[in-house]
Amino acid sequence: MLFIFFDEVKIQPDYPFYHIGGVCLDEEQLIPIQKEMSAIAKDIFGTDRLSRETEIHAQHIWSRSGSFGVMENFGDRVKMLERLIKILGREEVKLIRVTIDSSKPQASARPAEIAFMYFCERADQYAQSQNKIAMLIGDRDGKNSDRFSISLSDYQDKGTEFAFGYKIKNLFESVHFTHSYLNRFLQLADVYTWVVQFWKKQWLHNYTDDKHLAVMEIFSQPEINMFPVKYKDWPKK
Repeated sequence: MLFIFFDEVKIQPDYPFYHIGGVCLDEEQLIPIQKEMSAIAKDIFGTDRLSRETEIHAQHIWSRSGSFGVMENFGDRVKMLERLIKILGREEVKLIRVTIDSSKPQASARPAEIAFMYFCERADQYAQSQNKIAMLIGDRDGKNSDRFSISLSDYQDKGTEFAFGYKIKNLFESVHFTHSYLNRFLQLADVYTWVVQFWKKQWLHNYTDDKHLAVMEIFSQPEINMFPVKYKDWPKK
C-alpha cells in the first residue's frame, strides 16, 4: 500500500502559480522516515513532541519566521533544509507535483480544483504502475478539505473532467485530513512543495544572491534526485 502526503502553495498577488506537491511512500518506509523526521525536529527544537511550536515549515526556515524566528544564522538554517531535502531526494521517496498557471484564461477560475484533479490522476497512475492501492493524506488547515474529498469521490465514480476523463481506480476511500503540525510526513510534503515553488521562482528570476545560491547548491549533490515520478504543468500555452 502507498501513502501519498500532499500540500499546496496558493496563488499570491505577484505569483500566479498554484502548486500541489506530494510525497509518496510505501508502507515499509513510514517508520524509518518518521524516525528521521523526529530526529531532525529534536535537533531543532530540543524535543520530537508534535505541536504547533515544533512544526517544520520550509518557508519559516527560509525566511526566519514562526518557530525559526530566533535562528539568526542562515547557514544553520540551510543545513536544516539540506537534511530535509536529502530525504526527499532518496530513491525510495517518490515525488508527484502539479503546477497550474492561473494567469492563463482557462485556469483562472478554479486553479485549486484543476490542480487537485490532475494530482489525483497522476497519483492514481503511479499507484497502478506499482500494482498497489494508495491513500491521499492532506492538511486539515487548508480551506479545500471538503471540496477535495467530494471531488475524489466524483472521480472514483464518474472519472475526471475534460475530454477523455480519467477514472480513478487505485486511490481508495476519501482524502484523509489531519493537522500538519501533528504529522511529520505532511511537514515533509510542505518542504517539497516549497522546493517546487523555489525552483519556479528561481527559473523566473534567476536570483544570484548568496541565500538563493546556497539552496541551489544543495540540489547539485549527485545523490539527491528530485525529479518527480509523475507531474503536470497546465496550461502549456
